[in-house]
Amino acid sequence: MKRQPKVAGLRYRMCRPVDRVCLVLAFVTSIVFASPIRADATEPTKQEDRTSPVAPNVLVMMADDLGYSDLGCYGGEIDTPAIDQLAGEGVRFSHFRATPMCVTSRIALLSGMPFDDAGRNAYSHAMPLPILLQNAGYRTMMTGKWHAGTPDPREQRLFHRAFGFLGGMTDCFVGGDDWFLDSQPFRDFDADFYSTDAIAEKSIEFMDEAAQSDQPFFMYVAFNAPHHPCQAPRSLVEKYLQRYEKGYEAIRSTRHQRQIQLGIIGEDMPLAEVSEETRRWDELTEHRKQVEAGRMAAYAAAVEGVDTAVGRIMRFLDDHETTRDTLVIFLSDNGGDYNNGGIDHDEKQVAWAPGGNPSSSNGWASVKATPFRYYKHACHEGGIAAPLIIRWPRDRGKSGRIVHESASITDFYPTLVELAGAEYPRKFEGRRLRPLSGSSLMPLLAPAGKRKSLPGYQRYDVSKAWIENDWKAVSLYNGPWQLFDLKNDRSERNDLAAEHPERLGRLVKQWNEHAKEVGVPKTSLGSSTQQKGWGWHRLKMVCPHLIHLSPANGSTTSSQQITVSMQFDEPIDFTGTEGKFIRLYSVSNESQPVWEASPDAKHASQGENEIVFHNIPELQPDQGYYFRWDPGWIHVGNHPVGVLNDGAFWWRFRTPVE
Repeated sequence: MKRQPKVAGLRYRMCRPVDRVCLVLAFVTSIVFASPIRADATEPTKQEDRTSPVAPNVLVMMADDLGYSDLGCYGGEIDTPAIDQLAGEGVRFSHFRATPMCVTSRIALLSGMPFDDAGRNAYSHAMPLPILLQNAGYRTMMTGKWHAGTPDPREQRLFHRAFGFLGGMTDCFVGGDDWFLDSQPFRDFDADFYSTDAIAEKSIEFMDEAAQSDQPFFMYVAFNAPHHPCQAPRSLVEKYLQRYEKGYEAIRSTRHQRQIQLGIIGEDMPLAEVSEETRRWDELTEHRKQVEAGRMAAYAAAVEGVDTAVGRIMRFLDDHETTRDTLVIFLSDNGGDYNNGGIDHDEKQVAWAPGGNPSSSNGWASVKATPFRYYKHACHEGGIAAPLIIRWPRDRGKSGRIVHESASITDFYPTLVELAGAEYPRKFEGRRLRPLSGSSLMPLLAPAGKRKSLPGYQRYDVSKAWIENDWKAVSLYNGPWQLFDLKNDRSERNDLAAEHPERLGRLVKQWNEHAKEVGVPKTSLGSSTQQKGWGWHRLKMVCPHLIHLSPANGSTTSSQQITVSMQFDEPIDFTGTEGKFIRLYSVSNESQPVWEASPDAKHASQGENEIVFHNIPELQPDQGYYFRWDPGWIHVGNHPVGVLNDGAFWWRFRTPVE
């Protein structure tokens, strides 16, 4: 029996010598509703009316930027047999939500509350989960990507063993300067190094060490894949090339039908609409189709690599008879990633070679998000809905079930507090803690289990949402708040803001009150009456002073005859910009621009805050178009603009049907 030492400030109870499985079933089925564990209670929550089981081992495996529909068990065509087997042995969650970005999800997982509530990167109002678990007698270990704020994973106060890298991304073949093994730098990137495999190997090594002790363990495995660079062995990439020659729409439709067949979504749930920033496959040149098929093949190969790693880790557990005592959790940190790279460089990326940055496009992002709208960064469902699989061997309920109750990434912390027999303290290092935002997932692991629904706060930068009782208020780029009835419209196709203004007002008020309470920056507060198209945040990176475009990014114009205009909050200067251009292209012809211009200091807009071009030739009907510009073609506020490469930075629109 694992020992549970008593530590000041936390309480534990040993299991009586009876069948652990029966105890867990009694524990799970006795709770129909769960309440959040409060940090501001006078005393830690007492649970003297029932006996807790021996604290289990906990294995958390997190994929990076894995889309909702990528796994085979969630409708995808990527080969993921190990993860599919895990789903067959456990339960899948169809309504699990993470947060819109890597760092905010990781901090939410490790703090038990949203990024803003935790005090953002500093955890100034939170106690990192590994510290609480260490105090509860756990051996804590992590591998892979940290990117979870200022706490240092190399310190033993967080993890007894640690291996990985500190930043947000890494080269999968040659690593980087931020890799570490415990408190020392790690530089052993030999010819056979592949980050996904290395993370699996170290995870197994750490768990093997832990199995020799009498402590339960917490193993946090944070894969960097399939975050870009999407790198994988050549044989894996080439395996998928033909699979993606069908294009975005065909793969997305197939995934949607497969999700319905699996029971992940209802048969009456339609696909979300795709905005104009997403290309139509039949408009692409043959060359671009081949490039795009290769990009998704690299992504799929990276996903299969994660699956292989998961399989190795699970075989270790099974071979070492630790399966019975291990809670296994597999999830993704946010929705699938979107446009990166550049139209001139994507074809030059070699997924099986070091040094590059293979990535995927908005078209494939819409596939990853099936059946939802938008992607990573957005608080719409495509940005926050993610796969979640939990295997709890002590549960005798039917394996392979799908849980359709809502769950949040902030629910893991209270779940593990519950299983560890611990109590969440009021203070940590002299600081008063904020309450945990979620509630235990244990009731949902029982057949037909339910629990009380809690409001959900979401924010990243200027994307935000408040979810309560199947209603969702959501805003992108501080644009107009939208209102969706998630019970009947989780695809977010029908904005009900005009029909239910009072309901929307209540939800927005709750978001604003919470945001002000937790100190959200003023730039994220308020809302505009104009909606910026997807990609606005990237345009602001290359041109911070930009305030308006026409045609709007991601829009459909009112006619085939357009005027191009750009507005800024600082004066325009064309001094020294000779020979640099802004150009307009048709998606179907990448080699010949439809129009181009290279203004100089004699241009009428010199010193003004707006530039307008009227000499655009009439465009083709129902056609996708995009702009490109050279870096420095215009200076605004005494600074040259960055490159617009129709990759990481884009300005796209469509013309109307004739």
